[in-house]
Amino acid sequence: MTEEPMSRRDRLIAAALAGDLSGEEQREFDLACAADPGMLTEYRALQEVSDRLAQSGLDWEEPDLPPGLASRVFAATSGDSTDHAVPTRPSTTADPQLIGSRPAGRRLGGTRPTNGRRAPRSRVAFLGLAAAGLLILGGLGGSAVSALLQAPPEGPPGALGAVEEVTFPTIPDGTSFDAALVAHTWGTETVLEVDGLAEGEIFEVILVSEDGTELTSGTFFGAEQTITCRMNAALMREDVSQLQIRDASGSVVVSSSVPDV
Repeated sequence: MTEEPMSRRDRLIAAALAGDLSGEEQREFDLACAADPGMLTEYRALQEVSDRLAQSGLDWEEPDLPPGLASRVFAATSGDSTDHAVPTRPSTTADPQLIGSRPAGRRLGGTRPTNGRRAPRSRVAFLGLAAAGLLILGGLGGSAVSALLQAPPEGPPGALGAVEEVTFPTIPDGTSFDAALVAHTWGTETVLEVDGLAEGEIFEVILVSEDGTELTSGTFFGAEQTITCRMNAALMREDVSQLQIRDASGSVVVSSSVPDV
């Protein structure tokens, strides 16, 4: 079966995931994402999976193919049950015709070539690995995915994907706030669970940067039931100094300074 060539779009996503974009490719990638929000969404989803895979501690090694596998595959695909005279190989020797030019047992995402550029084939492998992670998540079903997401990677403040709990020193009487920040490659996510705010009033979630710049993560209405929401701001975690929630008048309802990372 002839392998279909990758589109330029897929190659840019694969190179971005592998951290292998040249300066010109980076500009092309940024322009493509700006023109096609779906491309940016796809990249972010794959990046999230690749971050989780990178932090999982799991290694994926390619084993040698079993002796005689080539002849059995050839016989099965040709419709002939008899063995064909296809050379086999000892189990300790990699066959470059079957598994590519990588040495047997080499891990995906290994050392770059000495010229500093990753081979195009490894870009395809990186994209395939992340996409496979998405397929696995999809096949798990809703409850299993929820369980997986409820067990995020652990790490210090600023670690990608790790949940960083935030405590507000003072809160209004009759209210409760559970808050957390999650660092991503595209910004900082705020996770909130709030009770007791005035029903129907508008509240705004603000991240304040080290230089005083304020970015809105999102807004929500006060409600009788518990409010649970996740919001994102285009501010990297290392640049965040404060998390604030303000009312419609701009007054600060709660505020917390977060540690430097």
